[in-house]
Amino acid sequence: MIKKITLAILGCIVLLIANAQGSKIDISFLLNRIEQLQTKNDPFFLTGSYPAYISSHQKFKTKRGDINIFYNIVIDATLKKIRPNLNARQQVLVDTLLARSLLIYHRFKNVERGSYNFWLRDSVYRFPISWWIPLIKNDGSVPDDLDDTSLKQLAWPDDSLEKLHLIMQHYIHRPNGKINSVDKKYRKYYAYSTWFGKKFHVSFDVAVLTNILTFVQTYNLPWTKVDSASLQLIVQSIKNKDYINKPLDIAPNYGKTAILLYHFSRLMQVKKIPALEVLKPNLIKEGQFIFNHSKNIFEKIIVANALNGLGEKLSIQNLPSQEEVQNKIEENDFPFVIGNIASYFPDFFKKISYKMGALLYYYYCPAYNDVLLLQYLVNNADD
Repeated sequence: MIKKITLAILGCIVLLIANAQGSKIDISFLLNRIEQLQTKNDPFFLTGSYPAYISSHQKFKTKRGDINIFYNIVIDATLKKIRPNLNARQQVLVDTLLARSLLIYHRFKNVERGSYNFWLRDSVYRFPISWWIPLIKNDGSVPDDLDDTSLKQLAWPDDSLEKLHLIMQHYIHRPNGKINSVDKKYRKYYAYSTWFGKKFHVSFDVAVLTNILTFVQTYNLPWTKVDSASLQLIVQSIKNKDYINKPLDIAPNYGKTAILLYHFSRLMQVKKIPALEVLKPNLIKEGQFIFNHSKNIFEKIIVANALNGLGEKLSIQNLPSQEEVQNKIEENDFPFVIGNIASYFPDFFKKISYKMGALLYYYYCPAYNDVLLLQYLVNNADD
């Protein structure tokens, strides 16, 4: 009798512990969660988009909505990459998500050039932080950018990739060109600017350059002098350890070492580039350091995905339960993208702004956070 009572008590304890821990997260749960987050009918967000938010503080809860194409692009590209590793039912759901997403792309496209804008091109929508643009150009519009344009080709390639690549050659830093917002040691590189618009000053971003080269490598496009210069700049930023010590300086639109590692890894996964391969041990070492010391679960996920692409698999202990995903992952305060107004001004003023933490706007997308966690689960499915 006592034995039965003891077993019953133990059973209750196990059940209570299981309930306290919550339901284990898995691939199907995350896919369904992403589907729930994709907009169906909303007075602000576009149908088929994944709601994105912007905050002047590095806090998700101080957010306000923002309409942009960036997160649809990176979500679509990531879902397509992991799709072959999903089961048939999961693939059907991914295809549904992709089909809905594709419907909004035309609203961000420059049809004549084939480039894409971060924000809507076909409406009077005013994005939240446009007050500063007249300070450097006459109107309040932002030009198309090479980052969204290159990433879009990874998700949904257009028919004229070679033509687009040739057009990109015109938007670079040139000899005697003005590029005051970049560290002096990088001004000698005639690499791609972030922007297509010539009214914006030339701006370098190592993550953007990495995405452009990922586009070039993915489709085996002819390598140009600008591609070589861009690679040299990337390599030098790694050798100088600026991606560790000054990530916001060399990647003003991303600004985090973990995110730069993710970008480097994605480029290196396409095909081997000798100049980057010799730096792989250093990248892995830095990734391991961040992984072991970071207290942010989302940052750990990003680094784990980056190192997986470099051949180093890391396992995260104590992943959040299904009940914890919204709070710990979707509403995490670690931003993937930064609206960096200070980066468009001369280096002296930019450094002052960085020290004050001023003129920085942080972007969040709950669905993309889920996608990166999904990527981690798929990468570690055999563990």
